[in-house]
Amino acid sequence: MAVRVRVAAFVTDGDRVLLVEHAKAGRRYWLLPGGGVEAGETLAQATTREIREETGFDIEPGRLLLVCEAIQPGGRHLINLVFAAALRGGELRCGADRVLRDARWVTRSEFHSLPVRPPILDELEQCWDDGFAGPVRVLGNVWQPED
Repeated sequence: MAVRVRVAAFVTDGDRVLLVEHAKAGRRYWLLPGGGVEAGETLAQATTREIREETGFDIEPGRLLLVCEAIQPGGRHLINLVFAAALRGGELRCGADRVLRDARWVTRSEFHSLPVRPPILDELEQCWDDGFAGPVRVLGNVWQPED
């Protein structure tokens, strides 16, 4: 099985963060908008394209915040790269991807009440608390079996 690289953008607006909802195999969960890097694409290009496709927003990718892997035993291996990002324009809308169900701003207090994948909420909140200027967080394998 090939290793897949997924980029995501941590876009905030005051006390809100931009999230998208996915539905797969009868389960619904939230994650930072993003997706797979295509051949010939830089990480910044992939991040910009994926956020536009999933949310309708144009962003400026910033510094790398977090790296983690999700290695499913006997299954897929996903490397997640999370970048800080600044909103540059556009209008919020949910993209037309087959797994996307919603795209919306979530308040910081609501953030921890949602099922978020991968399970990196505490680390994302630390990035937020650091003003996105702290060290790059390298988390290793964060895969967890589905509940």
